[in-house]
Amino acid sequence: MRPRAAVRRPRGGVHPGGRRRPLVTAALRVLPSLLLLAPVLLEVTHAQPGPPPEFEHEVKASFVYTVAKFVDWPEGSFERPGAPLVFEVLGDDSLRQALERAVQGKSVNGHPVEVIRAGDDGGLPACHVLYVGRSEAGRLREVLDRVRGSAVLTVGELARFAEDGGVIGLRLEENMIRFEVNVDAAERAHLSISSKILKIGKVVREHTRATGSP
Repeated sequence: MRPRAAVRRPRGGVHPGGRRRPLVTAALRVLPSLLLLAPVLLEVTHAQPGPPPEFEHEVKASFVYTVAKFVDWPEGSFERPGAPLVFEVLGDDSLRQALERAVQGKSVNGHPVEVIRAGDDGGLPACHVLYVGRSEAGRLREVLDRVRGSAVLTVGELARFAEDGGVIGLRLEENMIRFEVNVDAAERAHLSISSKILKIGKVVREHTRATGSP
């Protein structure tokens, strides 16, 4: 599942000369705004006859794209500098379409973004970010086992997604985007996730309570 090649870029969002990368600086401003914007947008749409069916997908797609800016993939994850960062969506065409709209013409740390759909035959083409839809609950273990050890950021909204081995589990709860980060799964995938993400989300370990839980 690991795409090949790549020159490793500076970690931590800072150029060797000490200046923060513009894309990361912009993302740092966007992420808190996105988290705070969700309840406002939901409140507005609830005041209407009914929220647009695509609203939830749009918010989640923007969130996933923004979070990817705070992840460093290991050396060898890209065929070349400037190669695409590939998002793959399994079992949720509405989310895939929303993600395509969210990333159109955009990039992640110098890599243009490409969105693909998982094969109908259950195949999982090589990717950097794998979004697992709710319809895949029955085969979640199989999916996670297939990418285990690969440099793939797995994201999903199934119950206990992070605790069961996914890297980031997200959901809308009380009109807010909530997410958990499984640091064990991230380490196993050789992914470096910014501490800024870990501070905003909830850190969990597999089959254990979240850090700070009673």
